[in-house]
Amino acid sequence: MKKGLYHFSRILSGLVFVFSGFVKAIDPVGTQIKFSDYFEAMGLAFLMPYALIFSFLLNAAELTVGLMLLFNVFTKFANWIGLFFLLVFTPLTFWLATANPVTDCGCFGDAVKLTNWQTFGKNVILLIFLLIIFFYRKVFGTDCKTKKTKIIFSIFILFAFGFQFYNFYNLPIIDFRPFKEGTNIKKSVSFPPDAEKDIYETALYYRNLKTNKIKEFDISNIPYEDTLNWEYDTTITKLIKKGYEPLIHDFYLSDLHGRDITESILNDKRISCILIMPDFKKGIKRLKNFQKRINDIAAYTIRNHYHFYCFTSSQSSIINQYKNSLPPYVQILTGDKKMLKTFIRSNPGFVVMKDAKVLKKFHYYNIPNIKEIKKLNQ
Repeated sequence: MKKGLYHFSRILSGLVFVFSGFVKAIDPVGTQIKFSDYFEAMGLAFLMPYALIFSFLLNAAELTVGLMLLFNVFTKFANWIGLFFLLVFTPLTFWLATANPVTDCGCFGDAVKLTNWQTFGKNVILLIFLLIIFFYRKVFGTDCKTKKTKIIFSIFILFAFGFQFYNFYNLPIIDFRPFKEGTNIKKSVSFPPDAEKDIYETALYYRNLKTNKIKEFDISNIPYEDTLNWEYDTTITKLIKKGYEPLIHDFYLSDLHGRDITESILNDKRISCILIMPDFKKGIKRLKNFQKRINDIAAYTIRNHYHFYCFTSSQSSIINQYKNSLPPYVQILTGDKKMLKTFIRSNPGFVVMKDAKVLKKFHYYNIPNIKEIKKLNQ
């Protein structure tokens, strides 16, 4: 009975850690963004430059601990590390659930979205299973004594880091985000005719001129005519019920004069080539090694009357300083930084679209040649 409970707890905990570490290791930049959100919410902005390092370390640790528990390798050490994680993150997720400074904890990356309360509950349950492993560790746990075990342990660590570096220097092998290949952006931003809308409640607050106390009124009984007794103070609108939210809700692009270009992009039936550079300066510098290929693509789009865009979220001063490094035909558009980072995990990234559909995405190391683009356009 005890042995069965121990191994059930070990396997279940291992599966949770493996899944959590794996889906985040697929997209270490996504974990970096989530760390940045946490640091900003907690007033730790000075740590934001190190968010990517924390991302690699956390993802590798979760994945390694999960593999050790799952395959019963060095489980005593894995249990200690797992308990450390839960003793840190369980109080943290309780704070997130009560204060709600970040709406999505990111514990399962973009693969599975949990509310902060669901995350807290998950951590409490997982902590119970880890405590069961802890209580029976001396009887059933394994140590890292044999050469074979040490080799397996080393392989787990190398895999955890190597897998992340592969995804970082290419693109995530699985794309859980709303702009994944095959997505029709026009359909993803639209509202169905019968879509349920957000429901809000408006409360108006008036100050009593005699008692100086503030009282809440709803919109149907506000004392706006009784100016002898009441004085308007403030209005607060609360979201009562969340309505339908499109899969993509922040796809908005404008030219350098502020004109909205979004609809013309989504209604273009022809192929479009797009460079995406949330950080324009950094993206331009990285493109220097691929300038010939970019020039070839620009010439190809000119010959065929296709559009060649560059999406960025940088300031106008930065764009004006470096825009001459791009071929003149490239039209520079600006959009939301988070949206662009969600679109592709590469700065710069290269995207081929047609009729509002994302055909293919490329890391800047793998910018396609003309033959590849032609093949996509068939």
